[in-house]
Amino acid sequence: MPGTTTSNFSINTAEQFHESFNEAAPTLMYMFVGRTVPFANDASPPAVSNDVFNTSYEVYRDMVTLKRVNYTDVSHVISRYNWTTGTVYTQYTDTNENLFNSQYYVLSSDNNVYKCIDNNRGAASTVEPAGIGTSIISTADGYRWKFMYNVTSADAQRFLTSTNIPVKDLTANNGSAQWVVMQAASNGAIDHVVISANGAGYLSLSNNFLQVTNSTSFRLGAEASSVDGIYNYSTVYVSSGLGAGQLRRIVRYIGITKTVIVNNAFTITPNTTSTYLIGPNVVIRGDSGATIAQRATAYVSNCVAGQVRKITMITPGRNYSTANAVIIANSSHGSGAVIQPILSPPGGHGKNARNELGGRNIMISVSMGVNEANSYPSNNDLRMVGLLRNPKLRSGPMANSVLIDQTSRVYVTGVLGDYREDEVITGSTSGARGRLVLFANTNTARTQGILKLTRVFTGGTGVFFTPGETVVSSITNINAIVTSFDKPAVREGTGEVIYIENKTPITRTSDQVEDYRFVVTF
Repeated sequence: MPGTTTSNFSINTAEQFHESFNEAAPTLMYMFVGRTVPFANDASPPAVSNDVFNTSYEVYRDMVTLKRVNYTDVSHVISRYNWTTGTVYTQYTDTNENLFNSQYYVLSSDNNVYKCIDNNRGAASTVEPAGIGTSIISTADGYRWKFMYNVTSADAQRFLTSTNIPVKDLTANNGSAQWVVMQAASNGAIDHVVISANGAGYLSLSNNFLQVTNSTSFRLGAEASSVDGIYNYSTVYVSSGLGAGQLRRIVRYIGITKTVIVNNAFTITPNTTSTYLIGPNVVIRGDSGATIAQRATAYVSNCVAGQVRKITMITPGRNYSTANAVIIANSSHGSGAVIQPILSPPGGHGKNARNELGGRNIMISVSMGVNEANSYPSNNDLRMVGLLRNPKLRSGPMANSVLIDQTSRVYVTGVLGDYREDEVITGSTSGARGRLVLFANTNTARTQGILKLTRVFTGGTGVFFTPGETVVSSITNINAIVTSFDKPAVREGTGEVIYIENKTPITRTSDQVEDYRFVVTF
């Protein structure tokens, strides 16, 4: 039977691609730019033909400059979702197969990334999350968020775009808040319980204790029921005051004195300033372990008109790989609520931001400087960018330079006049011809220098420009004498062209810097 390729496969493949730039024998990836010759319609560049001829041969004829891609030029990225008020964000669940295609995390105005743990039962978010602590962050709109990491200014400059956010998995302490979050993450924790049915008829009650007899016996306020046993199997949670945060189960209720007796003594005994909340019991069962520290606990924090409306976690527990939950109360007072605990991803929320947020795409970001050692021309328009992996030099070895001038070079003398870019240079004897990218003069009189060409053809003779012949330019009609000729540094057809994009003209100036970004989807 056919199986399913999981998202983990895509993320792992992306990671292997990323790490290939940092291995002992690394992938030698180059970004190339080129194509000075206009398209038929520069405003609407044609689609790239993905055939063997174009991707293995023809593309090399248009290459002008190659720049090596380093490991630091590469990052995993995820889709960008800016926090926006009024948006209903998807809360994380462990059973959502479309999670990675959902808006379940946000980028804040502080460039912090938060994962949505609880969306307040599908309500719109109106309060932007803030803070970089390790605990779940609650906002006034009822949402709960997990801080994952901050996008540093350096990463933002290189990899943060209108559609992508950089994301990484740290392997060492870099002093960041993300590292602290990773170390605090708890494997198999339960940070949220989903309510899929509210049920009906449940009892709830909140007030200050009227009297504290001892650590297991308490009298409730005047509004409590006078019916014996009515609160049996419910829980009492100390919501504020002395002993706040403790939860106990009611094992006996004496109606005439309105006294509750709990199953275990409170560690810190409440007093009459303590506020209690009585509600149905949330029972979470699973495979976490036997100790209290390993078990998740929660209570019903909002029970309106007999309906279970909100469950709040007290402790998330740890090491769950399976869990279920039920609501238990006096069988005569409440039934029908259906709830489900949500397991955190392996390692816990925040342990591996790259995997948890679906970092299955890779961005390559390369900056091209003013002239990059005269290999990146500023006098001509460029219309093509792409990626070339493991190309070989014409002399035989693998290319390894930071920057490579990929033009053909015709060394000439006797130049009289100024060439124009893109005109055709033709050898009067060889019949060879090529498109002029630029003329790099080598003397102050501009009478000798280098004609840098692309799209060089031999005219069917197999002979390239030869020393001693005259070359003529098609527009300026300049004659010059060839002294020598060099073919492009990288041999055509070597390496693997893995990406090509035709673009509207990139018009350069002498003081301009361009940032090129490529997103590889896995």
